[in-house]
Amino acid sequence: MDTKKHNENIVEQFSKQASGYSAITSHSDALEKLISITSASKKDKVLDIACGSGIVSCEFAKHTNHVTGIDMTQGMLDEAKKLQTKFNLKNLTWQIGDVENLPYEDNSFSIVVSRFGFHHFLNPLKVLSEMKRVCKPDGVVIVVDVSLPDTKIKKYNEMERNRDCSHVAALSLTEFYRLFEKVGFKNVNTDFYSMKIGLNEQLEASFPSNPIALKDMIVADVGVDDLGINVTEINSEYFLHYPIQIFFAKNN
Repeated sequence: MDTKKHNENIVEQFSKQASGYSAITSHSDALEKLISITSASKKDKVLDIACGSGIVSCEFAKHTNHVTGIDMTQGMLDEAKKLQTKFNLKNLTWQIGDVENLPYEDNSFSIVVSRFGFHHFLNPLKVLSEMKRVCKPDGVVIVVDVSLPDTKIKKYNEMERNRDCSHVAALSLTEFYRLFEKVGFKNVNTDFYSMKIGLNEQLEASFPSNPIALKDMIVADVGVDDLGINVTEINSEYFLHYPIQIFFAKNN
């Protein structure tokens, strides 16, 4: 896919999604887990890659010296500034930018994080390389995203490309480990949580190319789990349980 066209696609999609994104309550799940994993403290300077509406950035800002959030969608950064104001946080900088070519010096940050961004990247290897480059020696690089066994990735990606046309591909567990290895990380650690979203809530915040086909695909997966999101039905309402993997490593 052409990079320029893909980036335009992302901006278009997330400009539409901006106001609804933060409203999904489960997008704030497990933030304390990220703080704990990174041992975030007031001596840390943090970079949040593809920071979106600032949920992760603002959480880290409560615990650290300073956080920089970079994203290519102005609408998302506008939402991030609203969240910053809500929490009365002063130690944040927001920047429009391309995460494949980060505008920062080597060894600039002690924590470099990306949450829910990697499935949108055409070149995740380049992005992770850039994250490693700007991270200080012995700093922490942490990537959070949906990740599934290899056997479920194809169907999951089919579903997500319908739901969000800027979705490139979720990476399998195997692919994520290979990615970290290729970039040069030695000891990669993992953690996990499940993010529960109601189907109606998800559809209201999305702009699928074929909403009927998307809903049918998800409903048909109850008790089957070909999609890898353990769809359940409770009182005629459907729930998706996204498997969120956390990959983190010290920069060696």
